[in-house]
Amino acid sequence: MRRLKCEKETIILTNEDDGFYDVYTFNQSLQKRLREFAGKYPDDCWLKGSSEDGSETYMIKKGRLSLNLRPPYSKDRIHKATERIIEEQKEQSKDS
Repeated sequence: MRRLKCEKETIILTNEDDGFYDVYTFNQSLQKRLREFAGKYPDDCWLKGSSEDGSETYMIKKGRLSLNLRPPYSKDRIHKATERIIEEQKEQSKDS
């Protein structure tokens, strides 16, 4: 059965009593990263199951998974980065 993109979820489940995260995902990039991590650290992460529709579920020890929250860039930082990119493009076009 073909799924819509909005149906291809990533779900991270846990509870305060358990020592593991249950990671269910259709995301190919995340699946690859989890597969490689499980290969290197089989005591900390392993494939729990997969389905024909493309999802995989991994178990991963708490403390091995983190969420990285990044604040948005300031307008000043965006402006400076844009100026640097424009300058680099000008330099490259001079060299061509």
